Amino acid sequence: MSILETTLVFVAVPVAIYAFFALVTLRSKFASRPRYRPGQPWDHPPVWWAANPEGAGERHTEAGRSAPSTARGGARGNW
Repeated sequence: MSILETTLVFVAVPVAIYAFFALVTLRSKFASRPRYRPGQPWDHPPVWWAANPEGAGERHTEAGRSAPSTARGGARGNW
């Protein structure tokens, strides 16, 4: 084997493999929108999310009428 062939086998092929995986891995980073970072201004309207938006804040009694919610909760676990 010549020096050129040896260099191609032991240098160029591994570099090509590393470059391929680097491009595949970083592809989504280059194609995506810029991410929000803390301290940047927030340009979007507020969005309130609930699993059941129709029933958020409502509690139904046995008679089928809705009553105001008196539930308490939070990070401390005060129920």
